[in-house]
Amino acid sequence: MNKAPIIIFVVSTLMLLGAVISFGVGANQASSGLDVEGNAIFVGEQGTVEIESYSSYSVYVNSDYSCSETTVSVYDEEWEYFWEDCDPIMNEPGWNMIGWFSPDVCCQLNVDANHEIAIIDDIVFLKAGGGSIIISGGLCCLGIIGVIVGIIVLVTSKPNEVQVQRVDEAQIPPVIEKTDNIQEQPEWWSDEQ
Repeated sequence: MNKAPIIIFVVSTLMLLGAVISFGVGANQASSGLDVEGNAIFVGEQGTVEIESYSSYSVYVNSDYSCSETTVSVYDEEWEYFWEDCDPIMNEPGWNMIGWFSPDVCCQLNVDANHEIAIIDDIVFLKAGGGSIIISGGLCCLGIIGVIVGIIVLVTSKPNEVQVQRVDEAQIPPVIEKTDNIQEQPEWWSDEQ
C-alpha cells in the first residue's frame, strides 16, 4: 500500500489542529479587550503625532461620545489623512472606533478633534492576538490543500502489483511422495551396508 496519502492526511490533520489551537489563542487574547489608552501614541484633542510612513493607525474617541458627534482631522500642509469609519465591532472598553489613517509620509502629522481621541498603531492588534488568528488562517488553508492533495494521490495511485518471478524447473527440488507400500529391503542390501 502506498503510504504517501496517509502521511499527507496526518500532516494535514496536524495543520488543521494547529489552526484551531492558534485561532483559539488569538481569539482569547483579542476578546480580553485592548487597552487603547495604554497603547496609544496620541491622546488628546489637539497636537502632533509621530508616525511612520505606510503604517496603519486606528482612531478612537472616548466612549462618552459617539462617532457622529466627533470630528477629527489628521493632516499635514497638503493632505487630510483621516478616514471616518464608525465600526462598532472594533470598539474597545471605554473607547469607540471612529476611523483610521494610513499616511504615505513619515514623521509628524497635526491632529485636531472636538473630543478626546486616542490614536494607536495597528501593529498592536497583531501583538494582541491578531497574529495568531492570521497564522491560523494560513494553517487552515494549508491543511485543506493537504487533504485535497491526499485524496488526489489516493485516488490516482495504482495498487502495488504482485511481482511474479519465473523459476526454472531445474531449480525446483524433486518432490518425494509418501506411500503406504513399504517393502522390506532384500537381505543382500543390508549385508553390503
